[in-house]
Formats: sequence, structure tokens, C-alpha cells
Amino acid sequence: MNSICILLTDHESINEEIIINSYKELLVAKINKIYFIGCQIKFKKIYKKFNLQKKFKFINVNLNQNQYFEYLRDITYKAIEICKKEKGVLILNMPLDKKKFLKNKFPGFTEFFSYCLNKKKDENMLLYSEKGFSVCPLTTHIEIKNVEKNINEKKLKNCIKNIVNFYQKLNKKIEIIVLGLNPHASVDFNKDTKDNSLINKIVKNMRKKKINITGPISADTAFMGNLRKKVFVGMYHDQVLIPFKALNKFDGINITIGKKILRLSPDHGTAKNLKRNKQNINNKSFLRCLDFCSKKLNV
Repeated sequence: MNSICILLTDHESINEEIIINSYKELLVAKINKIYFIGCQIKFKKIYKKFNLQKKFKFINVNLNQNQYFEYLRDITYKAIEICKKEKGVLILNMPLDKKKFLKNKFPGFTEFFSYCLNKKKDENMLLYSEKGFSVCPLTTHIEIKNVEKNINEKKLKNCIKNIVNFYQKLNKKIEIIVLGLNPHASVDFNKDTKDNSLINKIVKNMRKKKINITGPISADTAFMGNLRKKVFVGMYHDQVLIPFKALNKFDGINITIGKKILRLSPDHGTAKNLKRNKQNINNKSFLRCLDFCSKKLNV
């Protein structure tokens, strides 16, 4: 069985409530060991609730005043250290306030995690759904005006390679659909664009390698019909994240692919407003993370 390191990140979010509400599922999950890595003082309810069970192990990391980036770095390195010592360990980070924790040094946790592992920018963010479709944005948290200049042959080829390798390890057959950058994938334009000069060329080359791939496809009609077993590669964040969240609801998880250690997280933000207003908190995406960690994975 696998083990997981749960990174206790943002104590001002709904993270503690999600974990407390998932106590029964954590207890019966087919997972060998569950490490909680974080500040015991800030997450005292979790430590109190789970402390009596042998399945759970706590690694305390102090959070000094306003040193959120240093705290995130320390808990991430602790988890990586465990992954290198033990086989079959995955990292599950809870949602965090990117501005507060990453200090504008990284666009998101995906890039931060990749840097912590080996400083190489060879990772991709996959929004994964077991029952529905999955998506992979080629560019992530950047302004829309910077998207086109951040799309290149090396990046697209690496993204497709990471998707193929990930699903091969899961022993799943999928179809990759690459979306066009421009409206209608540039069919209405008389000039050369990234859609026909770059995407079209790479897709044709990948087909020659027996990869089940199509593109470039117009994004406005791509998410229709039977979407199961399809992975959509989008050129920018909202092109694929909007349909993924709208159609899959909370039935998805965020996975970093392309690295030797597998990292995942619930596919939602900190939801501090729900905590402040004491509203009902949906732990479905966290439970999907547990389901994924319970699988027999060759990753």
C-alpha cells in the first residue's frame, strides 16, 4: 500500500475542517501511513483528533511570525525527504493562499514543488478526474497577454510526453485533444499562427509515434458529447479550467506530472469566506485525493 504526506499549509483556510470532516475516510483508506506535516499549534484540532491512531504520524514544523514562505519550504522538504527514504509515498498539499505563502516568487505550488525537487521546469499541472475528463493547461498562472509568447515547441512536446507517461503508469488508455490558441483554432485567419505552424505540426508528428492525439481543436465546441477518457491540453489556464470545474464540479484533483515524486491536492482554493461564515464545507475533492492515493500506483 502507498503512504501519503499531507502538508498542513494555510491554517486560515478550510483545510483543518476538511481533514476533520474526513476522519472516517482517512481511518479506513487503503493507505499504509499518513504523515501530517505542519505546525502543531496552528492545526491543534487535527493533532488532537488523530493522535491516538497508529496509522497517523505527526511531524511538527514551527511557523514563525509571518514567515510563510519559509514554512512552506520546510514542510515540503520534509515530505520530499520521506519520499526519498520510503517507497510508494505521495505528497498531498492542502490549498494555500499563493500570495501569502509564495511571495510572488512562484506562480503556483506546481512550479514551487518542481523547483524544490530538482529546480527543472519540466512539470505540468494536470486536473484529473477518474470518472470524467481531465485537462492540462500548457501555461498556468500568467496574464493572458503573455500566453502566446510562452507557447513553444519544447513546452508542448514535454507536456504531451508527461501526459502519455502518467497514463501509461496508471494503465489507462486516453485520447489527447489539443485545443487551439485562437478562436476556431485559426481556421478563419489568412495568416500563419501558432495553431497551424506549431500545434498542427507537433500533433502530426505525435500521431506518427502512435499516440492517440487530435488537434488543434476549437475550444468552443471541444467540451461536447462523450468526454470520458479524454485529456484536453489547453493553451492557457481558464481555457480548460472553466469547463473542468463547471462540468466535473468537485470531482477532480490537481496533480503535478513529469516529476519522480507524485504530488496532488484538492482542486479548490482556501475558501476563507466559508470558514468565516461557518458555512457547509465540501470535502469531495479531498476524498478524491484519498481514492487516488489508495490505488496501486506504478508512479
